[in-house]
Amino acid sequence: MHASSPQHASSVQIPNWTIHPVGFGIAVLAIAFVAYQLIGGLITYFLFGVDVAGNVQSMRVVTVVSQVLFLVGPAVALLYLQPWNAVEVFRLRAPALAPLLPVAVAIIGAQFFGQVYLDVQQHVLRSYLLPDGLLPLLDSFEEMLSELYESLLIMRSPAEALFVLFVVGFTPAVCEEALFRGTVQYSFERVLRMRWVLLLTGSIFAMFHLNPLTFVPLTLLGAWLGFVVWRGGSIWYAVIGHAMNNSLAVFSLYMLESDSFVPKLDPGAMPDTATLLIGAAGLAAFLLSVLWFWRLTANPRHDIPSS
Repeated sequence: MHASSPQHASSVQIPNWTIHPVGFGIAVLAIAFVAYQLIGGLITYFLFGVDVAGNVQSMRVVTVVSQVLFLVGPAVALLYLQPWNAVEVFRLRAPALAPLLPVAVAIIGAQFFGQVYLDVQQHVLRSYLLPDGLLPLLDSFEEMLSELYESLLIMRSPAEALFVLFVVGFTPAVCEEALFRGTVQYSFERVLRMRWVLLLTGSIFAMFHLNPLTFVPLTLLGAWLGFVVWRGGSIWYAVIGHAMNNSLAVFSLYMLESDSFVPKLDPGAMPDTATLLIGAAGLAAFLLSVLWFWRLTANPRHDIPSS
């Protein structure tokens, strides 16, 4: 992968900024985190308490509004502190059609690999790493997340399924990409090499979801989303990939009545050979799709030249 040279970048891009780009990116993230996770969480609690099941539709609406206000809001409003063009920051140019195919294949491959990876991780955690005294805590954490997701994702009709798709598929794809692959990634690209930009934004993207069990696959997903935006020169590659990733979960729940495309296992059970091969095939499809995307974007439209 090519990497951006700060020295080279400074000779081509706008060399000045009001706030140092790394500090600015971190400040935007901190404000968005406090606003969305803490203030948004408190507002939801004061409105609905802990009765998620009895206020599902209202909580879905609040979730959409919170993401627009607290994720997109800081990402857009704070740009007025920098001498940057918002169209360049968010890379709003239309994507080419051909690279969308490897984007779709990569997401499908990542889904299968990620689900098998999580099963293997569960086995390793429960069998080797976690002391027996912490297993009930892990069970409670997973049960809490499962109940929350099941409540928000419950679908009783095609119309409700479309609304859920809008809430958990489309809205986070637009709002989170505007924050992470828009303002934050653009800021880091001003002064950091691209490999560090992808690793940093991918890791922060994973941590932002507040679920340590999904840190590795979400870091991989976040880094890949950053890669397609940088290489393809359009944020819409990431928005479409992100929306497709989230929508597959909705499709799986609605059509298959399961949150996983691979066979469900008892907690801590080791996947069998066939399931492991499915995960390996998913990883291979993902990696080949990355190379495919790279070849289809041989004339990258990112605005910082590669070193």
